[in-house]
Amino acid sequence: MRALVLSGGGALAVAWECGLIAGLDEAGAGIAEADFILGTSAGAIVGAQLAQGRDPAAMTAAILHEAKGVAPPGARPFDPAAVAKLPELFAKAQSRPDDPAAARAEVGAYALAQSTESEESAAARFAALVGTRAWPDRGFGCVAVDALDGSVRLLTRDCGTSLDRAVAASCSLPGISPPIGIEGRPYIDGGFASAANVDLVEDYDELLVTVFAPAGPRRERISARLEPQLARLRAAGKRVHLLWPDAACAAAIGEQTMDVRRRPDVAGAALEQGKGEAAAVRAFLDGMPVIAD
Repeated sequence: MRALVLSGGGALAVAWECGLIAGLDEAGAGIAEADFILGTSAGAIVGAQLAQGRDPAAMTAAILHEAKGVAPPGARPFDPAAVAKLPELFAKAQSRPDDPAAARAEVGAYALAQSTESEESAAARFAALVGTRAWPDRGFGCVAVDALDGSVRLLTRDCGTSLDRAVAASCSLPGISPPIGIEGRPYIDGGFASAANVDLVEDYDELLVTVFAPAGPRRERISARLEPQLARLRAAGKRVHLLWPDAACAAAIGEQTMDVRRRPDVAGAALEQGKGEAAAVRAFLDGMPVIAD
């Protein structure tokens, strides 16, 4: 059984993941037909569409078309002050290794105190992004964090809410979007738990993991937190293949991962990365050893 894991990372992560998967698909290493797709934040947007059977090439073409001034579905301006606050909040969520849920609850308390848009407006934006309110028949889940107690929840079709609200919860960044209520609990962005939350798919034998991050200290921090999770999975006999943005993608991404104007450049670079990574990914899918990932 195989799981595809799509990390968070903001507006540019959506562009990178779409382009990467489209490039892999074009080169004969399609990965969207996994038994289960797990998405966190931006990865939830991409994963929800793949689980519906959307064509990765069409998803990427829509992003490339933004270079002509076409706004993405559900687009709206981000509050610069709220965006500038995000690194501090993500650091806070990781500040208490002895009690990570309590650290995440501190972020949740901040999120609940902010005034943004209504939950209904947020859900409508994400319905436009993923194209439906209905859960797909294929295995799909997205990750969110309980804003009250900091617990991590995997949202699937039996979670008690529609797909658009589940994805909105997984993408709810404090000060930018409101916490989303599900079964009487408010939820915020799943990235406050982990960039990719690979520990939630530990029952699968093969994991293809895409992790978005710009080059430099941020990627180093994400890698330092991710590697222990991957090491435990590998020690348990799981096969894991990890994909990061390559050098060309990192150059296209830059440092401002919420800058939607860069999405076409990132998607184009990711399309080429996918083609270049295809041989290694095909080897992984075929059960062959992969020298480096």
